[in-house]
Amino acid sequence: MKVWPDGHPKGKAMARRQRDILDAARACFVRTGYGGTSMDAIAAAAGISLMTLYRHAESKDDLFAATISDACRATDDAERRYFEALIALPFRELLVTSGIHMQAKFFRPDNIALMRLVIAESSVFLHLLQLAYEGIPGHFENLAAIIISAKCDVADEEIAEAARLYIDCLLGGEVLRLLLGQGERPDADQRRRAERAADVVLGMLEAGPAC
Repeated sequence: MKVWPDGHPKGKAMARRQRDILDAARACFVRTGYGGTSMDAIAAAAGISLMTLYRHAESKDDLFAATISDACRATDDAERRYFEALIALPFRELLVTSGIHMQAKFFRPDNIALMRLVIAESSVFLHLLQLAYEGIPGHFENLAAIIISAKCDVADEEIAEAARLYIDCLLGGEVLRLLLGQGERPDADQRRRAERAADVVLGMLEAGPAC
């Protein structure tokens, strides 16, 4: 989707309009699927003209990718400031607290609905799998890599491997169970999984002088 530069005279108004579009797109995709959703339907749900919608998104693919990417990112300045402040925490506490926050984002019912949509329609729209991976698990792996690199002076390859392992420990089999409808949102176990993920990563990095 189009991004307006900071200080643009219409930046705030366009950001609000974009928020309305993303909310409408998410509702349409979840309700009628990717194949059953048209740009006309999204424009109508957002209360805007089709021409206005195309000023924000070039295509349905562009809009679906933005909807997926929006699923787990910080949604307001307060949340961004909260996450930025976490970097000051000791490494293990940073990993645990970040892990709890990531799980709360990932396991939202609407995000699980989006993931189910992707799986259901991927045989026809294969590219949705890559969009979904980059927008949700891939986003969290990048975030984990930033966290680890802020605390550890190790090679990029080791950081990337640690980030993948961290996200695998956080989400793992719980994702599959939820996608298959075999469990409720696992709020009660978020800290346990976050602590396990932190300890696995610290063990891998050996928590030596580099961290």
